[in-house]
Amino acid sequence: MIMDVYIDESIHTRGNFIVLAAVCATKDNIEKAEKALDDCGFVTGRDEFKSSMKMSGNASARELRDRFQGILSECKIAVGICPVNERSNLMQLASALCETIAANGDLVDSTIYLDQGMTPQAVTIPPGWKMISGCDSKTVIGIQLADCSAHFISTMLLGELGLFNKMVPAGRVYPGDDGELELAWELWASIRYALASSLPIDEDSDDGMFEPTRKPYGLVLSENCDPAVTQAARHRLGTSWVGCIH
Repeated sequence: MIMDVYIDESIHTRGNFIVLAAVCATKDNIEKAEKALDDCGFVTGRDEFKSSMKMSGNASARELRDRFQGILSECKIAVGICPVNERSNLMQLASALCETIAANGDLVDSTIYLDQGMTPQAVTIPPGWKMISGCDSKTVIGIQLADCSAHFISTMLLGELGLFNKMVPAGRVYPGDDGELELAWELWASIRYALASSLPIDEDSDDGMFEPTRKPYGLVLSENCDPAVTQAARHRLGTSWVGCIH
């Protein structure tokens, strides 16, 4: 499959973790992201999606976030997590993530794009791949998708840690439901297929029944993560449910 890898981070001091999101996207995914920017009134190459943008009272930013959320559901996403004090080692974490992505066997000779700001390090990458560091996210649109993805996954992790508990209308996932559900869960539901590999946790049953619990497409945790962060990450991201949730 022809997909390139775009990597960006989201830093959260209150949880003492950094999420590194590696978004594997096709040319079509990137073209959709460029169109979303244009449709929402952003000028490609000058403007960009940033997860830090103020969303309240900013309809264009909210629409772009929602469009990116839909595009991410069509990509594949691998996740790396480390403590905040390992920020200078993010290229090493990115390297480890790319090795796990390559082990899935569906990407060949991909290009890895790293957001600018990561401390340069000597790293290894899968054979046939190439890495471009110091990329400007205004021109490398895939990094904007990675920024959005890293923010979503960080929100999920903060929810697991009990540090974030925003509620949203349940109808966003279950049409017709007038109740509420946690935003962190809604975000997971929207990108769960992107987080899943093709490998089941258990083999499909002898009677041909589909096994809906999948191994992650890529999950790398620093051994120096706080135990609570490791536990939360494994609980939320260690498996992916690809069966029906309705």
